[in-house]
Amino acid sequence: MSEVTLLYLAVAFVLLVLLFVLRKLLKGKPQLDQSVSQTERMFTPVLEKAVGGQYLLYCKVPVADVLQPSASISERAQRKALKPVQGRQFDYLVCDKTTQEVVCAVELDDHSYDKKSFKKQDLFLEDLCQSVYLPLLRVAPQNGYNLVEIIERFERTIAPAAPAEAPVYSAKFNLELCPRFEPQG
Repeated sequence: MSEVTLLYLAVAFVLLVLLFVLRKLLKGKPQLDQSVSQTERMFTPVLEKAVGGQYLLYCKVPVADVLQPSASISERAQRKALKPVQGRQFDYLVCDKTTQEVVCAVELDDHSYDKKSFKKQDLFLEDLCQSVYLPLLRVAPQNGYNLVEIIERFERTIAPAAPAEAPVYSAKFNLELCPRFEPQG
């Protein structure tokens, strides 16, 4: 091999190692992408503090990455079960830092909630979360967030419901929560 080829290989190897190290450093941090709104940028650090160090926070998580079709139904029925959640996403997903088990989803309700189509989408997401036993924390956007209030609401949301309070869910969606969340990309 020529010296130039070896130099290119060495540079490529160093870049690959740097990318690997960068990815490791960013893993577990909130993934803020370009599609995150200003309201979400303001809320993310507050939510990050509220959930504490034992949880990981992910932003803009596709619902289809968190739910899976019930194994007891046919392949055709599994594809059909995933159809309604394609293209939908949770604003935030909170996972246990050690096990990557999903703890709850968080929705930052925007000001367009009054619009009929958004209200319908929000109700669908709420119904879906209930059917797969996924706690859902809804937060109205504000100019400033009370950290103590967000912490209390988060803790109430993830607290197990007493048997008398536990809602009765149906399996109308033929979906279930994935045992572990594995971020894509």
